[in-house]
Amino acid sequence: MRRLPCVARKAPLALLLAVWPLLSLPAVTRAAADGGKQTGPVHLQTSVDRDEITIGDHLRYTMTISAETGLDVSVPLFHERIGEFDIIDFGRQPDQLQAQRTIITQWYTLTIFTTGYHMLPALRVPYTTPDGSRREVTGEALRVHVASLLAQEGQPTDIRDIKPPEDVPFNWRLPLVGGAALVALIGIGMALYYFLNRFRRAAVLPPRPAHEVALESLSHLRARHLPQAGQFEAYYVALSAIVRTYLEDGLRVRAPEMTTEEFLVAVTRDTRPSRLPPTRQRLLGAFLAQADLVKFARHRPSLDESEAAYEAAKRFVDETRPRRAQTSSDAPARPQEDRHAAA
Repeated sequence: MRRLPCVARKAPLALLLAVWPLLSLPAVTRAAADGGKQTGPVHLQTSVDRDEITIGDHLRYTMTISAETGLDVSVPLFHERIGEFDIIDFGRQPDQLQAQRTIITQWYTLTIFTTGYHMLPALRVPYTTPDGSRREVTGEALRVHVASLLAQEGQPTDIRDIKPPEDVPFNWRLPLVGGAALVALIGIGMALYYFLNRFRRAAVLPPRPAHEVALESLSHLRARHLPQAGQFEAYYVALSAIVRTYLEDGLRVRAPEMTTEEFLVAVTRDTRPSRLPPTRQRLLGAFLAQADLVKFARHRPSLDESEAAYEAAKRFVDETRPRRAQTSSDAPARPQEDRHAAA
């Protein structure tokens, strides 16, 4: 018998190796098809709404777990990223019961800013059986293609050279605002200067003589006709206040701070050259005493007495006002003043 060459003996082995992948193909296909069925205690299925997106688009990633009733399933929860994808939003649908199984659905909204092919990793879901044993089920990894927006634009044909620099228009707003502010500052300065100088001029002006102020106040008081209206107390209070203010401003006597008795004692003990003579002291004492009767003792004077009090106050102011020169007509007036004071 003639022996076959070595190459002839090895030919069946090479043929078998070449045909084996074709013979095993139906088995692989059936295993992939069976992956969609809910077999085993826990089944995990992951899916995306599309397997190709453009950069920055949103991708819907859904994880569905089907577990037998009574199993303690630990659902994985992601907060920031899943693989290379950023999480924009996520949520969970209400659990459902179907044929003694619990359906858990968790979804994520993802995005990515890197082009090319990217993988969503296979998820692992651990669970605990009723007898306390720990197990886990692993899902499938998903591939997503992220396309560039530039590829959709095609070749640009409208590229042109840059334009020459343009002249920047002058902005008049800043000078106008600055000029308005300058004018406002000048106006404020002039106003301040005017008011300050006005107050200074007013301070330089000498005050009005005390007797002029007193006579003017007496004239205004008389024009109010308080006695005719029955307001005697208000009339005498104002009348005595005018006289006391005149004594303080004109004669430098601190009358408003003293009672009538204290004031009369102070006037009597006054040794200044400008002190009141005895006749005017008596006239003033009688006037203030009558005013105190009305103010404190509720005395109700007559209209003639009110008029006489007004005339006495006016005569007191007129006779005690400063005079530049003593005239000859003042000498015979002295006895008449004494007779009025005595009266």
